[in-house]
Amino acid sequence: MSSYRRSRSWFYNNIYVSFRDGRYEDGLSNASSYRIVQSSASFRKVYESLTRVLDVIIRKRENELNVPGVLNAIARLNILIEYQKNRKVLYPDLADGMKDVLADIMKSLRSNIQQAKREAEALRMALDATLAYKIVSKGGGEEEEEFL
Repeated sequence: MSSYRRSRSWFYNNIYVSFRDGRYEDGLSNASSYRIVQSSASFRKVYESLTRVLDVIIRKRENELNVPGVLNAIARLNILIEYQKNRKVLYPDLADGMKDVLADIMKSLRSNIQQAKREAEALRMALDATLAYKIVSKGGGEEEEEFL
């Protein structure tokens, strides 16, 4: 296996990291300046599946969290995200950023659940901000209003 590691996506480095590090104003500003071409309809399935898992991580108490089940769900999300990216339905930078954060969360779930909760909350905020500032605001149609 190669030791090459691709660089992190713009979504990861600028939106997610800002929220993760508590720089909320930067996260919002970066979300509003994100250069993305993504319709809400194509984002819907991934967003809903992802936020369902993130909400479990965020809301469950540490002793109530079924870590093996959550790890399984994250692995399925990774496959879904890659599939949608390869179909050109999900913007590559966004897909790669989500997958990188999910890898971070998986690692944290194995060693530091509180860190995993913080990462899940930051990803949730990053996705919500991206959705609000970029994805829904682009189309403005009936479908987008229904989505929110």
